[in-house]
Amino acid sequence: MSSSQAAPKPDSLLVSNGGRWTLTADGEALERSFKFKTFTKTWDFMTAVSLQCKIHNHHPEWSNVYNTTFIRWTTHVPKGLSEKDINLASICDSLARDFGELEPEPETSSCEMRGLADEVVKDGSCCVKK
Repeated sequence: MSSSQAAPKPDSLLVSNGGRWTLTADGEALERSFKFKTFTKTWDFMTAVSLQCKIHNHHPEWSNVYNTTFIRWTTHVPKGLSEKDINLASICDSLARDFGELEPEPETSSCEMRGLADEVVKDGSCCVKK
């Protein structure tokens, strides 16, 4: 997405409005799971997302098990949901379509993956320069 394009509104990405993202209870993040036919497709998707992370100088909280990737977009400094989060969530949706994302299933496996992402960032050091 070029800088001249306006960021999508977070509401348009939400499950309640036909999207696939959910807003966390604190309203500070967008999150969802992506499922693909194979691990290779999943890895290709994650690689494409990582390139966008580099381009936009922003990273997600994410976890991956075989053909499923859980992604949470939030900003740590300053804390909350930012335009970058919303843009990158929209970019993820587009990339997922390009890589053949499967139709969503009931929220069973993504709960475990959400926990993995929570564990990694619980100390808040993911964005601190070392």
